[in-house]
Amino acid sequence: MQLRHDMLAHGVNIVCAEHQGKRGGLAVAWATQVGTERVLICVGSQSATRELILSSGAFGLSVLGRDQVELGRLFGRHSIRDVDKFEGLGWHAGTTGSPLLDDCLVALDCRVEDVHDRGTAKLIVGRIVSGERRREAGEPLIYREEDY
Repeated sequence: MQLRHDMLAHGVNIVCAEHQGKRGGLAVAWATQVGTERVLICVGSQSATRELILSSGAFGLSVLGRDQVELGRLFGRHSIRDVDKFEGLGWHAGTTGSPLLDDCLVALDCRVEDVHDRGTAKLIVGRIVSGERRREAGEPLIYREEDY
């Protein structure tokens, strides 16, 4: 049996990076906490944002709320090669320079600590430099294949 994307529960997160004035972001359902100081993300080889993460050595992870399916779609369906995903969107730079969304549940600013090549994807471990709760309450957006 092949595991489908929605067979396990995953939150929808936006991962962003900036390098030499170029900014990008993508939606990821494969992000997990690794202890209290690290997060692990999985980014496919087709992602232009992956190169920004690897070049800058940092990324921001913004946890979306249940009411933010459209924002997840914006970052999940479009490439930075074709669309400025940040146009009209509130965001700020973290300590690392990585973009963090203003309207999210939690924003984590991370430095790349380790990268594992898995063929068509890279597993990227980030050490959390800083974190901020952006909303006092709310449930995370859970990935459902039919939403994307």
